[in-house]
Amino acid sequence: MQYNPLAILSVQQLKQALSIREQISRLEGQLDRITGGRRTTGKRPASGRKGKRSAAAKARISAAMKARSAKKKRLASRFQPATMTSRLVGLRAKKPTPKAPLKERVIRSLKAAGASGVAVKDLAAKLGTSYGNISVWFHTTAKRVKEIKKVAPGRFAWVSSARGHP
Repeated sequence: MQYNPLAILSVQQLKQALSIREQISRLEGQLDRITGGRRTTGKRPASGRKGKRSAAAKARISAAMKARSAKKKRLASRFQPATMTSRLVGLRAKKPTPKAPLKERVIRSLKAAGASGVAVKDLAAKLGTSYGNISVWFHTTAKRVKEIKKVAPGRFAWVSSARGHP
């Protein structure tokens, strides 16, 4: 509940406050007539110019944008397609991409590991891929391969179908 100071005033005090408020309004009207309709109180009428930029500010912003664009073009011209391809060829020569798809490589590694299986981290390091990539692979693709079993947390093994059925 909000406190209202007018609620505790007597009728006499309320009449006096109303009289003062009317005098203030009358005096503000007179002041407006004298000053030509401009209010001198703390309240200002909303101007239509709020948020607009001057022509000089627009010119500075435009010049800065053009300078940034020119800088980007200069940097882009340094890296010609021939230069980029030679750099990429150099990177490929250092680390060749694996030829076999991931599924075949994982299955080969699991079969080689035997019944004890292999940890996801070790498998990722061996195959040259990220831990996250191998982890997601086991949670998605490996679920469709019945021979791949989880033998421990973060460890998977290849269980042949002959061993699975007695």
